[in-house]
Amino acid sequence: MSDMDDALALDNLKTLKAGDQATDLELQSADAIENSSSQAAPGSAPFLTATAITSAIHAQALTQKLLAAELRQEAARIAHRNSLRKENATNTTQLRGVLVNLLQHQ
Repeated sequence: MSDMDDALALDNLKTLKAGDQATDLELQSADAIENSSSQAAPGSAPFLTATAITSAIHAQALTQKLLAAELRQEAARIAHRNSLRKENATNTTQLRGVLVNLLQHQ
């Protein structure tokens, strides 16, 4: 179980690092759009709007990717807790069997 937990933690760290890098790129893109808008030629507003919309869609996709990573991590936590519950149930069943056998032999 710990190997799986470690792998998921490393995966999340890689995703967060990629998310941070993508955020930096988004900020650079926003700055570039802002700078180019001040020097834009008349009639180029639709192109700037399209660029801004594309950047917004990219940011939303990044948000969804990070949310998916968070959901995977939570699913792994739930699976880990469930496996511990199953192990505890098995141990309880075995203990009950041992106690029944002990009481029968007395």
